[in-house]
Amino acid sequence: MENTLIDGRYLLLAAIGFGGEARVFCARDTTTGNEVAVRLALRPDTHTASTQPPAFHDGWVRLLATGSDPQYGAYQVFELLEGRTLGQLIRSGPLDPNKWRLFVDQSLDAVEALHAAAWIHGDLNADNFFQTASGWKLLELPFLRFDPPQGRSVLFGSIHTLAPEQIDGARADARSDLYALGCLYYYAASGAQPHPGASRQEVAIHCLRFAPDPLSEKAPSLPAPWSAWVMNLLARKPQHRFPTIAAARQLLGVA
Repeated sequence: MENTLIDGRYLLLAAIGFGGEARVFCARDTTTGNEVAVRLALRPDTHTASTQPPAFHDGWVRLLATGSDPQYGAYQVFELLEGRTLGQLIRSGPLDPNKWRLFVDQSLDAVEALHAAAWIHGDLNADNFFQTASGWKLLELPFLRFDPPQGRSVLFGSIHTLAPEQIDGARADARSDLYALGCLYYYAASGAQPHPGASRQEVAIHCLRFAPDPLSEKAPSLPAPWSAWVMNLLARKPQHRFPTIAAARQLLGVA
């Protein structure tokens, strides 16, 4: 779709991302001359969400515009960020303890701001946290979601960060977001997923039946209290996890 003009204004230059509900392109705003990120819904008949976004938080990617192209359907325009996703970064090796702690603090801020605005994310993963020169940004915002493809199952998305209760069909809540963050913190510190598997089904079965190996064994350079803190986030039963990000942050501060 390169060189396609969206809504008479946004010239698509190159594909930079693909997910379960949208494609993302680097584009040029032909009105301002600026480069932006354009997110196109996979289904042309999808409508732009009518939900009023909450107040902007510095830990979120900035939304610039929304609209609907007559041929390609709903789109969203964001600031174009320079950097790498957590997933891209960890392919080169785990984060050292100082960089890990910075990621933890800033990602907690971003997700806590969602919860304060009465939003649950439900699908936090290594591709929607993006490291920039100014810090970590959350790319996918739940109040801007497009409709997913028809027939999408719960196992379609980010299986490595789904909480056990979500796999069992329960609705996401603050504690399932905390579980997803625990999975990301485990992965960022060790380079290993807490629940391994060669397929979505294998990962789901491992998540439902087995506890992750202790993070202290996978990331020995991480301070032991921090490893124990992550393992609390990964408790199988929601009532055994921290109830809120504020509670989790307080215990991490002590650690």
